[in-house]
Amino acid sequence: MSESSSELTIKLLVIDDEPAIVALFRHVFVNSGIEILSADSGSTAIEAIKTKQPDAVMLDVLLPDQDGLDVFRKIKTIDTQLPVVVMTSSRDSHTAIQAMQLGALDYLLKPLDVRSLNKVVRQALDVRRMMVETVEIDATDQPTISSSAMIGCCEGMQQVYKAIGRVAAQNISVLIRGESGTGKELVARAIFQNGSRSEKPFLAINCAAIPEALLESELFGHEKGSFTGADRQRIGKIEQCSGGTLFLDEIGDMDATLQSKLLRVLQEKQFQRVGGNEVLTADVRILAATHRNIEQLCKEGKFREDLFYRLNGYSIKLPPLRDRVDDIELLIDYFRKTANEELGKELKAVAPDAIAKLKQYDWPGNIRQLQNVIHQAVLQSYGTVLVADFLPTLVSGDPNLALPEPDPSIAQVKEQNQANAESVLEPSAESVEHLIARHRIANSPTLYDDVIEEVERKLLAEMLDQCGGNQTEAAKRLGITRTTVRSKVNKLGIGIRRIVE
Repeated sequence: MSESSSELTIKLLVIDDEPAIVALFRHVFVNSGIEILSADSGSTAIEAIKTKQPDAVMLDVLLPDQDGLDVFRKIKTIDTQLPVVVMTSSRDSHTAIQAMQLGALDYLLKPLDVRSLNKVVRQALDVRRMMVETVEIDATDQPTISSSAMIGCCEGMQQVYKAIGRVAAQNISVLIRGESGTGKELVARAIFQNGSRSEKPFLAINCAAIPEALLESELFGHEKGSFTGADRQRIGKIEQCSGGTLFLDEIGDMDATLQSKLLRVLQEKQFQRVGGNEVLTADVRILAATHRNIEQLCKEGKFREDLFYRLNGYSIKLPPLRDRVDDIELLIDYFRKTANEELGKELKAVAPDAIAKLKQYDWPGNIRQLQNVIHQAVLQSYGTVLVADFLPTLVSGDPNLALPEPDPSIAQVKEQNQANAESVLEPSAESVEHLIARHRIANSPTLYDDVIEEVERKLLAEMLDQCGGNQTEAAKRLGITRTTVRSKVNKLGIGIRRIVE
């Protein structure tokens, strides 16, 4: 890890007077890049928040010196955007529900389930990142290194920057359109950060990644006993996000019933929890995104036309990477630098033969896929120049590319690099053991997520290849839903058309 990345340690504050609970957190998140801070009372917790500035808080509602809700209120006066997750041993959960209504992100019942704990902590840290990590709009030819930068000088991106500037301060819904992997979430965050609600919550939901049966509860919440498994009341994202901004990614995949309920929120600012009769008000700005043709969905009766008009208060269209040829070399260099920082590498340049292949590939997964390809190539590389041999086969092995002869000087560097190397593992033949070892040697702060993501990518690519690109058949063989397959394909930047070929 570089010195700069080591300074950016993620801090999680656990407020609980039980040493065993703090010990559990330290055990679960050991070697995760998350520093566990602890406070055994409300007063020490407030002091820790002021001095140590944690990224998220886990708050027990029963503290020795004061009520947990009072501590929560004090936390919000110090940092309105600090995600707080409530922990309680009470099955009644009345206090936890009150905390949720005050703006807590979620709550967990004791004894803590490790899987749920891991999930909610990651969610809290992701929410914090989206709210406080500034989206840098960089239209220069020498962009600064930031994990949340929008890079591009082409005309299409210039229009996007102007659109963000026009609409951010307006309290209207925005529909962000573009293919998967083009950066729609970054646009949503830029609108939020530059708008009048920037001090209020920002929450995001991927409508394609959550099963339809759960999405309604996730959005609107539910009452205890409203369906099988609803053993307690749940506050939905719309209620949690009161006064703030809600980002609905892949809105085109939303079920028709939920579309009607969302329309009511937009028209009347009202909603009801699942299984509830109480009419609640919703002061929330909706930002939505989709890669689908909404107009066509409306014609087919799959999307409500009136909801489309409400969401489309202002529209921003992101260009696909294949239409941003002038930006590709800029993005390649940017991702090389970020990968250097993440992996502790010192690659100083990308060889012309590698750039040529990268520029001629059509990038069905867009910027997300390009970033992943550069990250893999940097991880596999040795020496100081990234040459074409380090690129994944999907890009470097495309028989349709007519490539120029490599620069002789680069060929010499390539030969020298190969002479100094002992071996290079081919990604397609790499065992799980080698994959884990490679990420561990790279000292990845997200070792678990990185390995799982790469295994998923290999498994999905192989299964889709066997099924000729048929996502429904692949889902059936994998034992998962087609929605999950589609979401993973988009997230992992898998180009189905290339697999089929």
